Amino acid sequence: MKKILFIYNPMSGQKTISSQLGMIVDYFCKHGYVPTVYATQKQGDARYKVREYAKFFDEIVVSGGDGTLDEVVSGLLRSDTNSIIGYIPTGSTNDFSRSLNIPTDIKKATKLSINGQIMDIDLGKFNSKFFTYVAAFGSFAQVSYETEQSMKNIFGRFAYILEGVKTVSNLKSYHAKITIDEEEFEGDFIHFMATNSVSVGGFNNFYKKNIGLDDGIFESVLVKKPNGLLELNSIIEGLRSNKENENIIFRSGSSFEVESDEKIDWTLDGDFGGSYTKSEVKVLNMAVKFRTGFSRDSEKIKANQEKRLTN
Repeated sequence: MKKILFIYNPMSGQKTISSQLGMIVDYFCKHGYVPTVYATQKQGDARYKVREYAKFFDEIVVSGGDGTLDEVVSGLLRSDTNSIIGYIPTGSTNDFSRSLNIPTDIKKATKLSINGQIMDIDLGKFNSKFFTYVAAFGSFAQVSYETEQSMKNIFGRFAYILEGVKTVSNLKSYHAKITIDEEEFEGDFIHFMATNSVSVGGFNNFYKKNIGLDDGIFESVLVKKPNGLLELNSIIEGLRSNKENENIIFRSGSSFEVESDEKIDWTLDGDFGGSYTKSEVKVLNMAVKFRTGFSRDSEKIKANQEKRLTN
């Protein structure tokens, strides 16, 4: 019998997890696990509990949204243990579950949380903090998490682009020097993102085919401030076609540094990550073991990623 810590956020998403607790615990018990169940009580609670108690468990299953998952992952990285993480997504956005090929159906996700193919996943470190799938700043990052899901479903990723850039004068820019591995870029930027997910803020990532969960590389996009509507239109077109122009830069890397004249507000996995004039993002290659919805065949993993992006 294996010991498993089941930690869930009762306030996540539409609070649907409460009615499914009996089913989840019963499934764990029937498949050779002795579960310890804990409901998070406040923000940061999951991080603390995992950091302190992960060493007593063979596996950890987390149920909640991207923020709860972020807490569990960061807590595990500070626990000096190597427990396997299973994930039952019940949040409003559930970005990273799409990368892991885990469905939002609770019964199906429960089965995968202890039976899914184990995969070593890259994670990120932002200054002294850890994050699961995205570090970002700027108008697009903020609005992407504030836009209603119904609007996202109808208009796609351009819903938050258009919402965030209704007028050029509304765009907040930061003069910064951004270094990606050994390459430097300097200018006035309205957006920067380093990510390892096929979905960010509920939208398909701009990179699509390039996402690799265990390749030691994150994908990034830099958007410079437009001077007028013509350049604004070129930004939208560049994001639509995934092609660079004078205002958009696409790069991949394992190290990202941002130095700015003023403090920049950062978003980590959809939550506020702090304000800094100098920040560093590092890729932690194959840092945590996750239960996924992939098959054992690596080619099928790629096929599954492609399929998700067309759905």
